[in-house]
Amino acid sequence: VSGGVAVVGAKINLGELDIPARLSPALPRWATELLCAMACVMMAGLLRFVINLAIPFAAPFVSIYPATLLATLLAGWRSGAVCLILLLIAIWWLVIPPVGEFGPLTREDAAALLLNGLSCMVMVLVAQGFRAASHAASAERNAKLEERDLLLRELDHRMKNNFQLVAALLDLQRRRAAQPETAEALADAMRRVQSMGQVHAFLYSAGRDVERLDLAAYVHALCEALADSLLLKGMVRLECRLEPALVSRDRAVAVGMVVNELVTNAAKYAFPDGRSGLIQVNLSRTDRGSELEVCDDGVGLVGQQGAGLGGRLVESFARQARGTLTRGEGAGVSYRLFLPD
Repeated sequence: VSGGVAVVGAKINLGELDIPARLSPALPRWATELLCAMACVMMAGLLRFVINLAIPFAAPFVSIYPATLLATLLAGWRSGAVCLILLLIAIWWLVIPPVGEFGPLTREDAAALLLNGLSCMVMVLVAQGFRAASHAASAERNAKLEERDLLLRELDHRMKNNFQLVAALLDLQRRRAAQPETAEALADAMRRVQSMGQVHAFLYSAGRDVERLDLAAYVHALCEALADSLLLKGMVRLECRLEPALVSRDRAVAVGMVVNELVTNAAKYAFPDGRSGLIQVNLSRTDRGSELEVCDDGVGLVGQQGAGLGGRLVESFARQARGTLTRGEGAGVSYRLFLPD
């Protein structure tokens, strides 16, 4: 079964391959068709030579079928027909006695040439029909892909607008909130929405791999946006040391939200009373996977909030990323997220 699947896959690829179209306009179509036919004739001659080494003058027509089929699949029915004619002439000249001249054909030889020629011509027509069907299917597939890309661009535009609208509404409510706790909660919600908008903008920007992306590039872009939104300037710095690591989109989204929560928490609570400090985001590769570390040199857990909604979100996103989250030792606060391959 696996062998059959491989053969079908190869035929589909050959059916969609159009060498004359690829070489146009550098070479006229007729020239490419002729070159493909001659190349397949040479291939058939080589096959005939190998067969003669084992069984001289046996099965004279065995090599014309693969050569004619290949010429048709590569360059169309005209190339296949030319290849067939040239091979029949070569068989008459080189294989059918008297060898080396176009001698008179016996009834059996003439019938063999005619029947094999007709069989090959039927094969050429079938192969041409296969090519036409493959090209039509390819054109239909490309049209659907273009339509899908158009719909995705439209969806991307609408999603960006929706994120901006929700963030603007939360910011408006924050400004109108009478209680500081309410304003702070709305500000946290607004930052989370903005972070998700940045995730969407990065992950679904044009030209990126559909399935996997470089986590280092994504985290770097996210940290730059966080530094701007959290107003980390002067006294508190955010540094990134990131090694390339390919992950799926779903894992990248979850890791990004972990980074967002931990960096935001450190910026809010690790440096009270205007003290200076450093927040670091490190991503390194190991033999078993990738390790993400978010740490600071602030006041430690005494001043930071490790529980509450932010802490629960971090744990939830770590599970979504199929990672293991641990808290490090030492000054300040550090968290490590191990992501197995």
